Amino acid sequence: MHFTLPAINGLILGIIAVAAGLIILIFPHILNYIVGILMIAAGAVSIAGGAWIPGLISAILGIIVLIFPHIINYLAGLYLILLGLWFIFGGPALILGLVTIGIGVMVMFFPDILNYIYGGYLLVAGLIAIGHYYGWF
Repeated sequence: MHFTLPAINGLILGIIAVAAGLIILIFPHILNYIVGILMIAAGAVSIAGGAWIPGLISAILGIIVLIFPHIINYLAGLYLILLGLWFIFGGPALILGLVTIGIGVMVMFFPDILNYIYGGYLLVAGLIAIGHYYGWF
């Protein structure tokens, strides 16, 4: 069995992933600001392409994320709670639903945990990609 991580292969992408992971771990809010800027850019591209309503919604939500950077983490926590409720009441996945609700509640109380997890993922994935390149494993 060969272990690989998606979209991070090779030396250059590994180095970029390690650098991005370290930056996110040192400055966890930078990820929220990047998401806000990308939402504004996507809104501008949508407006330029003629899709006014999605473009305005994306731009306005991007501005809101830039003003209140934690809001995107709270929305992710709310999504996880609702997904857990759906797992419990909409399907036969009681344990998965309870775990998902627990993670959602944890994200609501500690919103930066998502940024730290993503930064850690990038760091580990980058190190694995570098290790694969050099044949360490």
